[in-house]
Amino acid sequence: MTCSTGMKFTKIIILGLAIAFTACQSSKNAQHKNDSTASIEPGPGKIVDETFLIVPGQSIGEISLGEDMESVGKKLGKPNAGDAAMGKAWGIWFDDDSTGNELAIYSSYRDTSMRVKDVKQIRITSNRFKTQDGFSLGRSLRDTKLKFPAMEQLSAYLNEQKDTVLVYDAKQDGIGFEFAKGKGVALTVHQSNKSVNDTYLTLHPEWKMIAPLD
Repeated sequence: MTCSTGMKFTKIIILGLAIAFTACQSSKNAQHKNDSTASIEPGPGKIVDETFLIVPGQSIGEISLGEDMESVGKKLGKPNAGDAAMGKAWGIWFDDDSTGNELAIYSSYRDTSMRVKDVKQIRITSNRFKTQDGFSLGRSLRDTKLKFPAMEQLSAYLNEQKDTVLVYDAKQDGIGFEFAKGKGVALTVHQSNKSVNDTYLTLHPEWKMIAPLD
């Protein structure tokens, strides 16, 4: 083999190693990108157990808007508290632990036959429930606005502890929020394009309404 031929052969080997190294690095980078985004990108089955899944405008956990209240009763049992009038009702179920979290369901007659009551709104105070991309209660007002940019303030209240509670609604998305001390403390899933306060009964009649804050 001549010196020239040997040099050409060496260059070919070096070029081949360089190409292989580059391909390997590209593969590792792509895999790292996929691994880093897999836990935050929305999509079926990626993050949240359906038992604790929030779907704005549709459902929270095992309870769905439009569901027959008889079916709800079989799942949750008798509510711990509530209020009812004129065929409309709030039912409230408390967690069995010491967290004080609650699930509240607003229902009314499905139609003029007045035979079946169904779910119109579902409200929770637990941060165990999350949207498919991991959003839950406990977030700041700013973070929630980034997630639901169409959200607007509807009202403000003073609760039993004299804390100011701000009520916001992303009407088109079908989800509303309550904020106290700068954090989300409750959320309500309701029918899209219907206001979260479009109910005959007030869940907390003891709260005092105050002028909305900007």
